[in-house]
Amino acid sequence: MDKGKLRTLAVTLAAFTIVSGLVAYFTSGDVVTNSFSASALQIKITEPSWNSNQVIVPEQKVDKDPYIVNTDEVPAYVFMQVTVPTQEIVVENTDGNKGKAIISNSIITDDDGNTATVIHNTHTIPLFRFIKTENNVESYTSDQLSSEQQYNTGWYYMDKYTTENMNSSGEIISYTYLYAWTGGNSDDTMAILYPSQTTDTPLFNKVIFCNAREDDSLSGSLQNIEIKAFAIQTDYLKSSKETESKAEDVWQYLSK
Repeated sequence: MDKGKLRTLAVTLAAFTIVSGLVAYFTSGDVVTNSFSASALQIKITEPSWNSNQVIVPEQKVDKDPYIVNTDEVPAYVFMQVTVPTQEIVVENTDGNKGKAIISNSIITDDDGNTATVIHNTHTIPLFRFIKTENNVESYTSDQLSSEQQYNTGWYYMDKYTTENMNSSGEIISYTYLYAWTGGNSDDTMAILYPSQTTDTPLFNKVIFCNAREDDSLSGSLQNIEIKAFAIQTDYLKSSKETESKAEDVWQYLSK
């Protein structure tokens, strides 16, 4: 890619917080009805290193480190959901051959069994990839054409809930990823986020913008990474004597 021909791409990365509500329980007797009102768990997303309204160019890395803070008085299980925009663009090679686009082929077969080779010059890809940092080493998914993302230890990727979001024309416009906070647990057992506590690590530390060719539809556009946080109380999710701690089971209560 001719660096002198790069157009800057204005990118706004936004964070939104959604909180779950506690379950309301009601008991009644012959004479007196006792009503227990539900309160909403208070959590927030914090990004200490983030600077808003940045203008970026292809392959630029941007600090973005989303944590969840439990600002309530109730211990909680927390999830983070991230939506990354996609676009069909010409993508540059990252093997040192600047100026050469990634070209891929596919074989299609019609109803009569005839085959043909289709050459792809454009690809629908996530415009941003997450960069994680472990032992002061940064890493991210090297394949720009992949929808996969990397994330920090302490989070559990719930791949079953990765979604392709489409517009009315059937074009993919974004990917949505879901992660559960597991802290020091190495499996899908969720960690408790206690009152006034912040997750030990962010979901990721930075994002890198795709290595796109100069593109009139992309240049000068505003692109948003949407981040949502969800929380639910840790106790009595299953019954008065039992609770849940597996990410899949806990998420089912939140998504009902």
